[in-house]
Amino acid sequence: MFQNTIISIFISIPLLASSVVVNTINPIKKSIDMTINVTGKVESKNSTYITAKTVGILKMKVTNDSFVNKGDSIAFISNIPRDKKIALLKSRLALQKSQLQFQQNKIKTAKDKYKMGVGSKNNYLSEKIALKQLQEQYNIIQNRYETLMLEEKNSTVYAPQSGVVTKLLADNSYINYGSKIATLVNENNFIKLFVYSFYAKEIKKGMKVKILSSYKNCDAQIVNVLPKSSNNLIEVIAQSKEKLPLNLLIDAKIILKKFDGILIPKSSIVLVQNHPAIYLIDEKDIAHIFFIEIQKDMIQNALIKNTLPKNAKIALKNAYMLHDNLEVSVK
Repeated sequence: MFQNTIISIFISIPLLASSVVVNTINPIKKSIDMTINVTGKVESKNSTYITAKTVGILKMKVTNDSFVNKGDSIAFISNIPRDKKIALLKSRLALQKSQLQFQQNKIKTAKDKYKMGVGSKNNYLSEKIALKQLQEQYNIIQNRYETLMLEEKNSTVYAPQSGVVTKLLADNSYINYGSKIATLVNENNFIKLFVYSFYAKEIKKGMKVKILSSYKNCDAQIVNVLPKSSNNLIEVIAQSKEKLPLNLLIDAKIILKKFDGILIPKSSIVLVQNHPAIYLIDEKDIAHIFFIEIQKDMIQNALIKNTLPKNAKIALKNAYMLHDNLEVSVK
């Protein structure tokens, strides 16, 4: 009896194996981007050096990395000795002007006397020479005064355009004419991406980029690939569609390719002689092997090339148990 039971079991095994229970899925068309992950930084397209046009002690009116509008006062350069000279020259000019007026009156008097015959010509000419000397002295003082006043005017430093002031010189520094006191960067920023040189041949102008940052996520586009590398990295320039803060550190995904295909679970894929394949179930519940081309391998799914017949049904559950032309039970 026991022996008959064993024989019965062995006979029933192929019968059970010949009817595998499967469920099926319909293909889903999908577009997936092939990307590479990179890092980057927001930098300014243009920067302007702000220089001193006078000499003195620097007094900053703004803080580092602050935004300023065109025409805003950003610094003052004080010079106490210059201020004292200006006050002294102003007094001397007032005195010289009075002397000039007095001398002009003396000339008029000498001229009138000379015409009336009660004064000499030499006296008249002497007064004219004295006026000329006073005028020359006045002009010298006037030029010195105007030069100092121009320096005084230039002691207030204004922003030549709107932007962010950075790299400020230390407050209370003594500066000379032409010293750089700050850098002004405008709002027209770009993104510098750092890409492994392994991908250098694949990166092209016009490629789309997904920008990820603590500030904002947005889209960008590659506008230039710089012909230089450092530490096995190449520099790629991208232009964002959104305004991003200067010096913002970002992560990015460069879209190398866009694949159009069929998205299927990886559990439906089997290997037949080292080639990926799936089983298609026809209307008579017969399994047929179908070799596929995987375009992108993901964690749980795979994107395959769309070569499937119309209205195909793909075996999912127990796909690994199937073989070609096997009759299955679809649940």
